[in-house]
Amino acid sequence: MKNRRFIHVILAGLLGLFVIFIISSFIYTSPSVVLPLKIDYRRRPECTCVRSELPSLLSVLKSEQNDSQTSLCSQYATQRGPHQRIISISLFGPKENKMFQFNRSLNFLHELIQDLNMRYSDGFVLRIYHDNTTNTTDIICPIECNHSNVDFCEMNHKLYIPPKIWRFIPAGDPLVDVSKL
Repeated sequence: MKNRRFIHVILAGLLGLFVIFIISSFIYTSPSVVLPLKIDYRRRPECTCVRSELPSLLSVLKSEQNDSQTSLCSQYATQRGPHQRIISISLFGPKENKMFQFNRSLNFLHELIQDLNMRYSDGFVLRIYHDNTTNTTDIICPIECNHSNVDFCEMNHKLYIPPKIWRFIPAGDPLVDVSKL
């Protein structure tokens, strides 16, 4: 009688584990479709403008790739989806660069954006990796709102990476196919 009861307890425990396994596999399995972002990826909190809307991300991706399908730049860059073609630069302030002159750097940046629009009008995006010396309301907002092919990537939360290396970050971005430095 005790042996029979013991066998029933073991079988009930195994059945319970099986049910928990099935339920957890449904809960923790990534969907095979990436849903559009629910947050407003088009607007920075500091900006008064709204960036242009990007196509919806309803492309089917392999479930094992879904965890890595977030851009290393921004929500807007993530919404651009896979197969991005990137030109990247680092923009950092006088703390790291003794020859830094902000107005001069901004003039070069505007020239670079014009060159990008002329030479790489076939879908390349300029990513500007920057620190907190770049003023969001005066510099980032006007450029991002007027140029849909420019993304600013804030690096304040990744200070362990030296600023001169920031421009190489797209090489590790899972959504980037081509990166030019």
